[in-house]
Parts: sequence; C-alpha cells; structure tokens
Amino acid sequence: MIWLLLIAILLPFAIRTPKLFTYSDTPFLSNNIQSVRANNILNHYFNISNTDYLYVIINSSSYDKALQEIYSNIYLLNNATVITPDEYLSLLKAQYLNYLGLANNVSNFSRFLDILYLNISKLKLYLISHFQYFEYQLNITFGLPLHNFSSNSCPVYKVNFEKFNGSILEKARYAGYLTFKDPFLFYFGFNNYTNYTLAFNFLLHFSNYSAIVYKLLNVTNTTPIHDNEKYNLSIISNSSFHKGNLWLFIVKVPSNESLVSINRFTEGLKDSYIVGHLAYYAQSAYYTQKDIEIIDITTIILVLILLVLLVRSIIPILVLIGSASVGLILTYGIMYIETLLGYKIYYISGLVAPPIIFGLSIDYGILFIYRYFEELANNNPTPLQLAFRNSIKGILLSGVSIIIGFSSFIISPSTLLQNIGIALVTSSLSALFPSVFLVYIMLLLISPKYLSFPRRKIPSITDIRQKYLYNFSNFAVRHNKLIVSLMLISIVALSFLFITTHTNVNIDEILPPYANSVIGTKILSQLYNYSIDYVILHGSSSSNYTLLYDLTKELIAQGNLVYGPLSVGNQLILNNTNLYRHFHEGNYTLLIVYLRYPVFSQGAINLTSSLINKGFLVGGDNAQRIDIVTNTVNTYFKYTLPLTIVLIIAYLFILLGSVFLPLRLSLTIGLSSLLGSSVVSFVFSSPYWLSPLVIFALLFSLGIDYDMFIIIRLLDEVKNHEDISIAIVKSVENTGLVVTTCGLILAGAFFSLMVADLRFLQEIGLGIGVSILFDTFIVRPVLVPAIISILKKYNFWPFKIRKFLYI
Repeated sequence: MIWLLLIAILLPFAIRTPKLFTYSDTPFLSNNIQSVRANNILNHYFNISNTDYLYVIINSSSYDKALQEIYSNIYLLNNATVITPDEYLSLLKAQYLNYLGLANNVSNFSRFLDILYLNISKLKLYLISHFQYFEYQLNITFGLPLHNFSSNSCPVYKVNFEKFNGSILEKARYAGYLTFKDPFLFYFGFNNYTNYTLAFNFLLHFSNYSAIVYKLLNVTNTTPIHDNEKYNLSIISNSSFHKGNLWLFIVKVPSNESLVSINRFTEGLKDSYIVGHLAYYAQSAYYTQKDIEIIDITTIILVLILLVLLVRSIIPILVLIGSASVGLILTYGIMYIETLLGYKIYYISGLVAPPIIFGLSIDYGILFIYRYFEELANNNPTPLQLAFRNSIKGILLSGVSIIIGFSSFIISPSTLLQNIGIALVTSSLSALFPSVFLVYIMLLLISPKYLSFPRRKIPSITDIRQKYLYNFSNFAVRHNKLIVSLMLISIVALSFLFITTHTNVNIDEILPPYANSVIGTKILSQLYNYSIDYVILHGSSSSNYTLLYDLTKELIAQGNLVYGPLSVGNQLILNNTNLYRHFHEGNYTLLIVYLRYPVFSQGAINLTSSLINKGFLVGGDNAQRIDIVTNTVNTYFKYTLPLTIVLIIAYLFILLGSVFLPLRLSLTIGLSSLLGSSVVSFVFSSPYWLSPLVIFALLFSLGIDYDMFIIIRLLDEVKNHEDISIAIVKSVENTGLVVTTCGLILAGAFFSLMVADLRFLQEIGLGIGVSILFDTFIVRPVLVPAIISILKKYNFWPFKIRKFLYI
C-alpha cells in the first residue's frame, strides 16, 4: 500500500521532469571561472549586457518577403528585436564613429545624419514590433481632429495641434510628430489612417531614409547615408547578409530566453534556419526530448528480451521490470522535488538515469530472486526470509559503495559535476530500495508455484553456461603471471592512447546532422562568418602598449576584426586618444574581436583557446564553452576521480580489512574504463568531451557491483577451501549465472543509448556497454582469479576477514 501511494504521488511529477532538463552550460559556470569574471567586468565597466543573438537565414525570393516572414513569427519570442542588414551595418557605423571620437575627416553634419538615420531605423523596428502603439498614434493624430477633440485622451496633442498654423492635415501631422516624436506619421492622412494593413506594410518596406530626413530638416542636398567606403568598413557589408535567395537577419534576445520559445520560433518560420548558441541548445533540447522516449522504450524492450533469454520465467521478469519502473518513477519524481529547491537538472544527468536505474534495479533484483530460487531448491521452510537475509548483505555493500563513489561528485569543486553527482546518487538510491523491499513484497504476494510459468520448474541457480566460467578462471589461475603481465601492458598502452586522444566540442555531437541549426551553420559560414570574443587586459593601454599592438596586429593578420585602443576593424589606428578612452575603464582595457568563425565552430574554439592559454581574460559564448569543458574535465580527472578511488578504497578497507582487494578492484575497473574509451575513440575518431568522463564516472561506481558479488562469495568459499586459488575459481563459477545475467542486462541498458540521434549519446552507450561486457566476460572470470591467485594470503592483508561479513 505504501509503494502504491508513493507511486501515485510521484508519477505526475516524474512525467513532467524530462521537460525541466537544462541544456545550457551557462548555469554551471562558477564565479571563479575566467569567462564569468570577464563577463562581470564587461557588464560593470563597459556596459556590455547579457544578451544573445539568433542568426536567422531565410530562403526567399525577395528581401521583403523574408522580413515579413520573421515579423509574422517574432511574437513567439520574448522582448526580441529584429536587426536588418542595413540597420546592423548602420549600427556598426555609429559605433565606429563613436570609437573614433567623431573622426576629423567626417563633418559634423554628416555625423548628425548618421545618428539621425540610426534613430529612425530603430524607431521603425520598434513600431513594427509594437504595432498597436503605432495604431494608437494614428488614431490620436488623425482621429481627434475629425471628432473635434471630443475626447480628452491626449491633451498634449491638442496643445501641439493649436500651436501650428496651416491646413488641418498639416496641423494634425505636425502635432502628431511633436507629441510622439514619430516622423512616420507624416506619410498618413485622414483618408488612410485606419487602414492598419497598409500602415504595417508601409513600415515593413520603408527604406527611403533620405526622404524622411528631408521632411524633418528641409535639407535638399544631404550627404549620402549609406557610404561604408568612406569609413573603410566594407569588410562586413551587405554581401555578408545576402546570397542568391538566402537572406540573413539578426534577432537580439535576452540571454535567458526560453528554449521552448526559440524552438517554436524555428518551427514557425518557413524554409528557414536558426543559428546561434541558444539555437543549438534549443535544438538539442528538442531532439533530446524525442530521444528520451525512444531510449526508454528501447531500454525496456532490450532488457525484457535479455530477461526472457536468461531467466525464462514470466513472473520473475515482470517483478524485475516492475521494480525498475518504480525506481525510474522515484528518480524523476525526486528530481522534480529537487528542482523546487533550486536544483537544475543538467540533461546528461537526466539521460543517464534510465539505464542506471534499469541496470542496478535488475542487477539487485536478480541477485535477490536467484537466492530465493536457491532456498526454494533446498526446501528451506522460510525461503523468502532466508533469501532476503543472505542477499541483502551483498546488495547493500554494493549499493553503498556505488553511492559513495557517486557522492565524490557532490563535493567536487565543479558546479556541473556537483549537479551530475546529485542525479547519480538519486538514481542509485531509487534503484536500491525497490530492488530489495518492493521485490520482497511482490514475492511475498506471489505463490512460488507461479514463479516457474511457463516452465514446469523454477529456474535453476546452476547452468551449463557456468562451465565456461570454470574453465576460464581455472586457466587464469594456472597462467596467472602471464595474464597479469598482459593486463599491465594493456593498461600502459591504453593509458597512452587515452592521454593522446583528441576530444571535441562540436555542435554536431549534441545535434543530429539533419537538425535545423546544424544545416544553418554550414550556410552561415558562407554569409556572416563571425563570432565575438571580448579580450580584457588588466591595466591601461599605455602600460600594455607593446602587448596590445602585437596581439591586435596578429589577430588582424589572421583575418579577424579588432575594435580596441589601437584599431578599428582591420585598420590599425595608433595614438588616438578617443580610442584609448573608449576602450579603457576601471583599470581594464578591452578588445572586441570579431572572429572569422561562427560561434562554437572548431576554428572559433581553437582561436579562443589560444587567447585564454596566452593568459588573457576572455569573455563571450566561445570562452564560456571552453571554460565549462576545461573546468569540468580537469576537475574530474585531477580531483573527482582520485577522490572517488580513495573513498571506495577506504570504504572497502573498512569492510574487508584489506588493502589489496580494493586496489585490485580500482586497477581492473580502470582497465575496463580505458578499454571503453579507446573503443569509442576508435569508432568515432574524436569523441565528444563529455563521453570519456561519463564512461569513467559510471564505471568507477557501477563496476563495483559484480566484483563485490564475487568477493562476498569468496568470503564464503574460503571457509570450505583452504587453497584460495580453488576458492576463487568456485566463487566465479557459483556466481556465474547471476553475474553474467546482470552484466548482459546492464550492458544492454546502456547499449540502448545507441538508438539516439545524438552522437555523444551513442558514444556513451557504446563505451559503457563495451566496458561492462569486458568486465563481465574478461575481468571477472580471468583477471580477478589471476590476481587473487598471485596475492594468495596477502589478498586480506593486513587484517583478517571481518566476521560480520559471514553473517
């Protein structure tokens, strides 16, 4: 009844949990990371806020249709601003003029026109995005005079209307302009102000800025506004935004924009592609959600097939699947509750939960059920109670060791590893309790005579398949020195291969190749091929002059654009006090670098990495991506993994009174992890940066399971066999069916990840699956007996076997 109540309470929350996954790395960047410090400086001293950009590529026959397509869907985003190519180039021009301190070769009048042009283009964009406000302006401007000011809704307008002498139309337009500071009202009158379709299309297609300047200033000989050559700014030009039928627009959004909104915006656009780091995360979320359903179904089907082949009785299979399903509900339900307390579920944390749950739950359940079968075969009067008493020892010892291993993540300095650790510990606990207590209750309610269905007899704890285990372990004992030597050589060779393996941070690892943003990235590289790094130096421009000059010159020579105290774009401008002043604040000097690579591309990552490695403080999306990877990987392999090994060794030493058993365990798990990572590197060439980490992280906890099953059995066998070599062979043989079944099921659970569209999930599934199979069929029956037979009595050095382990 308690279990049913718990399921009923948690199930609604568990169903919602996958939709709460966090896909961005940004929330897991701690304040001591260099890119976070850089962004804090940018925000505090240089007023560069946390905004993001979506690069929208539309395949359309005309510019107007492309722009209209964006505006018809822009409402799906919150507080978004569309920046057209002309507006973007004009914005850059205004910034450059500001950087140069209004350079001497540009007249004051021309500067004024540029600023005026920029303000008008911004106003047009605002009115399109807030068209109801423009409707209000039209109604006030032309509606009030027609109704003889019967309404007092806008007294300011009435005052302005009465100031001007002329026709009623001229007075209305002038009053509207003074009231709303909107020159677009000059283009409307009493006969068309209520035609809102006409008004919207007018704004959408308006481009004659010179005419509107004439209306405002009554100037007939204005300096051309679109004159990029005058400022030598032709590198970023209209050609970067248009090629054939492809039109590029930039959409500015808040950095915390909902990924769901971005996906809706993407789906709403016809024949379009959305690129940008938020677009990558949004698309990753979309495809991961689809993969979760496929992975879960595949896991259940694959595990079910393996159980049918290995257990061959329906009722025990249903009990095991039911226990694992309850464990998954518990995990996702508890995760949901944790989110109410501020926990953000990193998507990796959520994705590895199902295979862990199904693997561990069924492992522990099989150990319990097979012990129950053993007691039934021995005709014990209380078989279930005896099975519970005898199996709980191994299950708890193994479960606690796994939880301790995962707990090392929680005390890691890396925020991301802490997040993953909470999910792993939650999954382990959720797998442990149902596999023991719920299985016990279900077996208590089921008569033993039904456990064999459709077979006549309940499955035997011995099996013909155990013969190969006896032969393998016996061979290992007789050739122990050769096998251990080969193992040590393999560890050295695989370690070298692992150290020299190159990982990647490519977006096509977290997205399928047919994803909208992946295709869009390839197209974008033919258009606007830039991403931005913010490089910060401590000190003034004069104190860092040589360093700044060399860095600026090198970056420009590589084809990048640099805006800083010594350059504008690709032009070095020396001894300009306005540039010095603009890019220096609070004893920090800033360089804004337009890298000639799209965001997150390998070129952008390599160039940003080189800047960071040279000791510069670098902000921006590329730098954050590099920092989360570097910080997480370094922290895991230099801190968390050693801590995991120390905690496991300490725990097993306390339990077993032995130094060599836990050391041998760590060595063999390390070999399995190295093999899994090497297979992934061989198959996928350059694996995703998270894949080796996840393989090691899961193996150094899950890999304890089967070893503990053998060691617990060994402790029983040494009572009957004085020769430890014989005892270990018997231990491998007698645990054979259970551990082989568990290994195949756990490997199958992780192999189910390979049905995903995302390559890094395929890498994780392959790496862990191969590692577990290697551990099941090579480490356990071959390496473990070989090592134990060499150490002999020193296996339990320095203390004798703990008496409580015999209970």
